[in-house]
Amino acid sequence: MERLSVLIVEDSVSQREFVANMCLDAGVGEVALAENGRVALTMIDAREQDYDILICDLEMPDLDGIELIHLLASRKRNSAIIIVSGRELSLISAVELMANTQGLWVLDGVQKPLSMERLHSLLRLYTQRRDKLDFKPRTAQSSPLAIEELRMALTQRRFVLHYQPKIDMQSGQLAGVEALVRLTCNQYQIVFPNDFIPLCEAHGLIDDLSYEVIRLAIEQQKRWQQAGLDTAISVNLSAVSFANEAFSGRVMQQVGELGDAAKQLIFEVTETAIIQDIGKALSILTRLRLSGCGLSIDDYGTGYSSIKQLSQIPFTELKIDRSLIEGVSRKAHLQVIFESTLSMCNKLGLKVVAEGIEKKSDWKYLAAQGCHIGQGYYYSPPMPEEDLLRWWQAGMPALS
Repeated sequence: MERLSVLIVEDSVSQREFVANMCLDAGVGEVALAENGRVALTMIDAREQDYDILICDLEMPDLDGIELIHLLASRKRNSAIIIVSGRELSLISAVELMANTQGLWVLDGVQKPLSMERLHSLLRLYTQRRDKLDFKPRTAQSSPLAIEELRMALTQRRFVLHYQPKIDMQSGQLAGVEALVRLTCNQYQIVFPNDFIPLCEAHGLIDDLSYEVIRLAIEQQKRWQQAGLDTAISVNLSAVSFANEAFSGRVMQQVGELGDAAKQLIFEVTETAIIQDIGKALSILTRLRLSGCGLSIDDYGTGYSSIKQLSQIPFTELKIDRSLIEGVSRKAHLQVIFESTLSMCNKLGLKVVAEGIEKKSDWKYLAAQGCHIGQGYYYSPPMPEEDLLRWWQAGMPALS
């Protein structure tokens, strides 16, 4: 084990020592101890470099684990977090979701006692994921992009697409790919969507970015088809664009030029965004569906009117948010939600995509329940065009 630094935040002396000894036995290079969140926060603030991992209890005197996590988010710390608690899994999962939505990196939520096997697994997961930029939260030192830089990037066509495979969980075959937009600043630096999508939406550039992403996806399909790979590509649409009537016409022109190939294009829209103006959303979504494109409701489970939207919009696919997938193999309440959602979609004729799968146990559970499509780092991270083609030609080995 390389020299990792771990801070254990736990009010029980015996529990602190138990976990500390396990960390040392696992080869962790530096182990620090704090008896509550207040002490931990003081130690974190006084440290020049973030701890690699925080192992944090929830119930502690003075400053509990939940408040500590909230304060860490406000400080934009980069430490990965393992939540360890004796409370019920539904409560632990709620805290995980809170931390994730606040931009923190949660490795897992674990019921006490933390076992050596689980600790080893989480330490391996940390080292595997740490160098993948998709999993790194934004740092306080990140320099914000200037809007003029984004305009120039669109003009110079410096946006590129990376592709994450979507796997048919019953046959093991490639069911499609999701196109994820990136901004290339130079040969060595790639900027991820969280750092430029909100800016594009706020400054009226999101339509131009959407056109560019669709153009890149269409051209990609043609190149892959020439190489023998014929697969669906999913692209994300920002619902901010639905307010622009010209947007619909321009996108339809792009799609119309595809002819039958439009069936290989799937548009994903987050459920929380659609509800802003259902009328304008339907204006473009129904036309896309008439053209043969697939429609996917993305991040299902994070909004508040999902059932109503399913009855109003002609979706062909439903993507269950990672917050309802992570740990599903061992969390009974997530299993109930997943199984009822799958049953509903089977009756409605919708494909179900489980996104954000990171553990073999979750993959196996979902496949056993009949989930249609799986997507996540357990199988493969997003890849540039050339890497995905080579991966497909090599027989699609799991890249986890």
